[in-house]
Amino acid sequence: MKQFFTLLIIFSVVFSWGQTFTASPGTAIPSNTTISSNITVTGIGVINCTYGLSQVCIDINHTYDADLDIFLDDPNGGTYLLTSDNGGGGNNYIVTCFDMSAGTNVTAGSAPFNGSFVPEGDIGDANNFQDADGTWTLRVTDDASGDVGTLNSWSIVFDADPDCLPATAEDCNGGTTVCTDETFTGNSSGAGNYTDLDNTNDGCLTGENESSWYYFQAASDGTYSFTIETLVDYDFAVWGPLLAIECPPSGAPLRCSYSGTAGDTGLEAGAGDTSEGAGGDAVVDPIVASEDDVYVICIDNYTADGTSFDLTWDLSGGASFDCTLLPIDLVLFKAEQVGHGNLIEWRTKSELNNSHYSLEVSADGVNWEDKAEIPGAGNSSSELTYEYTDYNVQNEITYYRLSQTDFDGKEKKLGTISVQNESDKEIEKIINLMGHEVDEDYNGLKVYIYTDGSMLKVISQ
Repeated sequence: MKQFFTLLIIFSVVFSWGQTFTASPGTAIPSNTTISSNITVTGIGVINCTYGLSQVCIDINHTYDADLDIFLDDPNGGTYLLTSDNGGGGNNYIVTCFDMSAGTNVTAGSAPFNGSFVPEGDIGDANNFQDADGTWTLRVTDDASGDVGTLNSWSIVFDADPDCLPATAEDCNGGTTVCTDETFTGNSSGAGNYTDLDNTNDGCLTGENESSWYYFQAASDGTYSFTIETLVDYDFAVWGPLLAIECPPSGAPLRCSYSGTAGDTGLEAGAGDTSEGAGGDAVVDPIVASEDDVYVICIDNYTADGTSFDLTWDLSGGASFDCTLLPIDLVLFKAEQVGHGNLIEWRTKSELNNSHYSLEVSADGVNWEDKAEIPGAGNSSSELTYEYTDYNVQNEITYYRLSQTDFDGKEKKLGTISVQNESDKEIEKIINLMGHEVDEDYNGLKVYIYTDGSMLKVISQ
């Protein structure tokens, strides 16, 4: 018998298609004047290399296009040059879209402009993990006399896989995994391509100066300390414990030192504090971690002079490192009967080195068969939702087990769920193993008792 299934991957919370926001101001563009038009974006959230700004489109009537300079401003103060003094004495931008993947640069185009062009500035720079919700502004400047026009309409488009700057070692997403307790040398030589820290997550720090990023996962319970050996003023912060790498990290760091003292800093037994400002002594308490806990570290050269550092570890109480960080932060795994099939859905907050998912099916929760292999997102710091529909449902109760495999072949079981498919029998009550009556949302082993006297065991987790 042939088996059919559907698979849907939804990027950036709920989006798998472009989202367009449009304004039609019909605003006159006088000579030697700057006019502006606003678009309020809602429901997009954080934009990055997975889902973000992909196009800006304009429709302008204007004689002598070379008089026009056109800019896009994002809600957080970023400015992107779309076109400046292009088109010579030609007229109009007729539904002209600025797209980093276009085949022709706007500087090489001719008026009347129509179609897609690469802008003079890189609009992909906007996909820097900023919150896109807010006011976006198009500014049009006529910098000469004698010619006028009208801004008829404009739009901004958010879509999957937009252009963006690559992450560097100075960005959280470009960080290094710590695999051993051997001393290593680093150099925080810049602030990277992305703004990973702001007043929502930088704790005692004041943003980034010259930063470098590292991750580690505890392979066992124990105490983790380190010393950053340097001659200048280095600061640092540590976020965790996490289920997986989170970039940029959210919330205040677990440990943070902003001491103005030049020289060594780090996590040191007996320090007596977990965070300190400029007047601190440069050391804070060690981290007592549990097996599989994940931590993100930012080391920041406040002096910003390119001086390197050596980081030396001090592990105690059985502490050790796991080189393979947990790649998936699973926030949802559920299944339900939909029509003539079972819909299985799972959602991840982040993914690291994720090759694929494996979905297995079972009639008894003991003996398993392969059902489907679903490609993973590789690396992602955005919330992703996956769906799979099983149309070959043959049992009254069906169990599903989800596993994840990274690109190195390491596999991890993520969870098991069950679906009770509708039948003609009516449920009299549901009880747990203690005999207490529970509802269908109860997690654990529960027993369905039917009006015909039959019973069915179900596992939910």
